[in-house]
Amino acid sequence: MKKAFSLFSIIAVAGLCMMFTSCSNDDTEEAMVLSGQWQGDFGMYYGYTYPDGFYDEFDSYDTDLIFYPDYDYATHGYGYQVDWYSSAPNANGNVSPYKRLSYRFNWSVVNGRINLTYPGYPEYNTTIRDYRLNNNHFTGYFGNTDSYFDLIKIADYYSWYDYDYLYSNYGYTYLEWGWDGGYYYNGIYYSYAKTRNGDANTDSVSKPAGRITKIGSRFAE
Repeated sequence: MKKAFSLFSIIAVAGLCMMFTSCSNDDTEEAMVLSGQWQGDFGMYYGYTYPDGFYDEFDSYDTDLIFYPDYDYATHGYGYQVDWYSSAPNANGNVSPYKRLSYRFNWSVVNGRINLTYPGYPEYNTTIRDYRLNNNHFTGYFGNTDSYFDLIKIADYYSWYDYDYLYSNYGYTYLEWGWDGGYYYNGIYYSYAKTRNGDANTDSVSKPAGRITKIGSRFAE
């Protein structure tokens, strides 16, 4: 009986090891696919309070998300998020004072869930669940909500990093990221995510007189 119990224990432990190894491998594969740049509707908006106290909200028409792994094949890393806002009037006839808001975030893939944390903005931290992820599309749900986002991949991290080969053969990289979250594309540098110390960076259409009093995702509400 004792031997049978010992054998059962060994089998159980081996099963757990296989299970955790499988989870780890899945997380690594998903993190590799996640790494890169995604674009689409992330449900972002911000609330703006004018000097006279009037409050209005503006919806982002597009969001860029850049996921950097901490090292090759890592299941965690950091990234930049840039929310773009239209210069057309909203339903109240107001034009968004800002054309973009950008943030730095940290990410991790743990047991099939993607965690996003925003330094300095813990109220924006979220977990993405029940997602579908491949080399072209990324859809999923925020937290416990029933709303889902749909992003399209426009650049793959594992296609960028061989800088020396691309530079020596073609004179530029397809996509190489700069310190400020900008990137080179066909030899031209585009800079748009100058985020430091977790603080939001903004580009205004004109110098705003009011202030941003709320930021979030309608999908996460």
